[in-house]
Amino acid sequence: MRVAVTGVTGRVGRALADRLGDRHAVQECPRRQWDLEDPNLAGKVAETDFELLLHPAAMSSLEECERDPERARRAHVGGTRSLLGGLEGRPVLYFSTDYVLAGKAPGLKSEEAATAPLSVYARTKWEAEQCVLEAGGTVMRVSWVFGPEKPAFPESVVKRALAGESLMAIDDKYSLPCSTADLALWVERWIEVGCPAGLFHACQSGPPVSWHGMAVELVEQLWKEGRLDRPVPVQKQSMAAMPGFVAQRPRHTAMATDKLAGMLGWAPRDWREVFRQDLARTVGVCR
Repeated sequence: MRVAVTGVTGRVGRALADRLGDRHAVQECPRRQWDLEDPNLAGKVAETDFELLLHPAAMSSLEECERDPERARRAHVGGTRSLLGGLEGRPVLYFSTDYVLAGKAPGLKSEEAATAPLSVYARTKWEAEQCVLEAGGTVMRVSWVFGPEKPAFPESVVKRALAGESLMAIDDKYSLPCSTADLALWVERWIEVGCPAGLFHACQSGPPVSWHGMAVELVEQLWKEGRLDRPVPVQKQSMAAMPGFVAQRPRHTAMATDKLAGMLGWAPRDWREVFRQDLARTVGVCR
């Protein structure tokens, strides 16, 4: 299949292009080719020869979106509408965020769970979701994405732990991480089963976890593998104590993946298993 992919300089877009390139004709569509703020974008999309669009491109910084809400709206809502306008019936998969969810109650959230976006980023991503779903497309909400494409939270923790530095992580925000390698595999399967439309929650399985909980798990794995002389303590920190957090974050947004598992034919891997199996790579890039 001829697959167009936006956001190829980001984690998700890069992972999709690399994984799908083995079995599909992937056309990378970076910003210089398809600028989400370009008023002529729909025409450019219509003129491009592809059969399926994967659209992870976004303004991913919550704080940047708060500082420039109009640009965030142009990129997320306007850009997505422009892409849809040029599709001419071709299927689309849009990648959104768990941050659109109402995060007051703990526990896993299904696709039917209430939404209540708190930030400009989340509100504009939610609006883009609605555009895609109303057009008959597919939305996958992802959360705390990590992988080899760019350093993320696991690399930061492992690097500091191996260097003997003190560790501190937020303990009052709960979600589930998502491996880009697994996500790309899930998208490949989604294509195989005919690109079903609708909303899917896409992340690892397992119990909801905070950044602090992930850091503790990573340190324990390093210690068990003999990479640390002793476990490094991880201090707890609240979201309110983060001076760089301008945008509000919902507290409980861990997503249930039952619907995703039904589409895949298997359950997503537990996040702790993924961390264990990915640890050697993580250590390697931190040396």
